[in-house]
Amino acid sequence: MSKSKTDQESKIEKTSSKGKREMTWYEDPNLRNLYVKSASNAMKGYHLPITTPKTVFTGTNSLTDFTIHLGAFLDEDEKRVLIIVDKDLRKMGERVADFIKEKRDIESRIFDEVLPEVPKSKINKAIDICKEFDPKVFIAVGGGSAIDMSKLILLYYEKPEINVNQMMPPSYLGLRKKVYILAAIPTTSGTGAEGSFNAMIYDDTRKPPVKVAVALYEFCPDFVVLHPDFVKTMPKWLTMGTGMDALAHATGAYVLIGSSPFTDSMNITGIELILQYLPRAVARGDDMEAREKMQLAAYLAGIGFINTSAAGVEHALGHSFGAVFHVHHGITVGLFLAPSVAYQAKVTDRFIKLAEVYAIELSDKPRHDVITEIAHMSREEALRTFFKNLFKFMNMVGAPKSISELDMPQIDKADYEANLGLLAEQAFNDTCALYSSRPFTLENIRRIYEIAWDNDIEKLIKLFKT
Repeated sequence: MSKSKTDQESKIEKTSSKGKREMTWYEDPNLRNLYVKSASNAMKGYHLPITTPKTVFTGTNSLTDFTIHLGAFLDEDEKRVLIIVDKDLRKMGERVADFIKEKRDIESRIFDEVLPEVPKSKINKAIDICKEFDPKVFIAVGGGSAIDMSKLILLYYEKPEINVNQMMPPSYLGLRKKVYILAAIPTTSGTGAEGSFNAMIYDDTRKPPVKVAVALYEFCPDFVVLHPDFVKTMPKWLTMGTGMDALAHATGAYVLIGSSPFTDSMNITGIELILQYLPRAVARGDDMEAREKMQLAAYLAGIGFINTSAAGVEHALGHSFGAVFHVHHGITVGLFLAPSVAYQAKVTDRFIKLAEVYAIELSDKPRHDVITEIAHMSREEALRTFFKNLFKFMNMVGAPKSISELDMPQIDKADYEANLGLLAEQAFNDTCALYSSRPFTLENIRRIYEIAWDNDIEKLIKLFKT
């Protein structure tokens, strides 16, 4: 066994000493190894569930269509809905409440204490409302935090004794006994939470606090409403940041070992839509066609990454970096997209398809010419072409291409280098690190962080070769 492997396990054992209930399952080295093996082709042939929402309502009539369904599904004594939203978006929650009351006489309560992180204390407050109001439907109105919180409220309301740290996927708990329907109306176009069975909870009982990923098939919303009115007021920076999150979901997941023909179709179509429409949505917020296409792209990418197994390894790197330096999630995962693909390209050819798709969408050449050109490239040339087009696109939408380019906030290089050890350790212990096509070591994660400072293409190629 290599020294780096021994170091990794010793670090994990320190975490283990805190107690099994506090430690997440993916920090246990034995469970980590078991789960990595479960992503093999042989295991995928044995167990490969595909989980998606039952119905997605799209377009300007989508809220009406959803309300008609609620009215038909719920008995007269069950017409009670809890709307979960943050305070800044309360008016959108009130709009939904007024609409369902007017159209189908459905009563609602609004819980508006959603926070960017999901602390357990807020979940308990929402559960108290549920015990008194007895809602039969949850509707999350918001971005990833609101949708994640709705999933976690559902979990703790129906299973109050659950220990999320030890919920090793795949999991089924028999939810929907008290609450029949979980629905999502996203107000951003990026997180994909509306199509996924994953949720993030902020465990502030640990020192330092950590984000814990919880995967449960029953977390997948039953219904999704993609109404363009709910995303048209997104500011430029949020449009860009959430769009980069969606691009990272689809691109990062495409190169993972858990990919399948189903996820490939979701991820590739998501990438194509993002490359076509995110620049328009960023440049002109009132371009409603671009807004609608980005809603769909984010939704497809959400289904694509979660049914691959999880988000790509750029998310493990981004989660750690964002927690330490307080950078927007979409920006962070975009920063690590190039090095994460470079690292895995050593053991997979899936990046060649990415090179083709990016080149087709960002080139003025005919599609056939681009495909022929990529087909005749060496692996190194194709990877370099992918990097050039990825960075070209990031320039188009105003996304920083490297940590040195960040301006919100600016990162001091010495401070960054001083935190490399912490960044690498946290990324290694992140659940998204499990799914890399090329296994991670602490040493290689640290190298990726070093390269991400400037994301120089030749350094990325060297990472691919070694």
